[in-house]
Amino acid sequence: MDERMKRAAGYAPIAMSLVALAIVLYGIAKYGAHPPQDEGWEAHVFQILMVAQIPIIVLYIAAAGSQSFVRILPVLGLQALAWLAACGALYIAGF
Repeated sequence: MDERMKRAAGYAPIAMSLVALAIVLYGIAKYGAHPPQDEGWEAHVFQILMVAQIPIIVLYIAAAGSQSFVRILPVLGLQALAWLAACGALYIAGF
């Protein structure tokens, strides 16, 4: 796999989590402490972004191979931290 593809597969989930976090913050700003009864576009896009990260992360791990697994641990840690930030904001907001 090309090095640019590996890099993109490593950082795309981080960007996706940050976009999901931005959507949660937008929802907090728009609705406040009272989420709407019906899920809007924000909830659907959030769910798609969070689930779509899984195959990209698997591709990133598979492309790294077993020899350089230690090298990708910092990027995997950033991915996990960004994912937890998006889900944590959603949990704290009570949506």
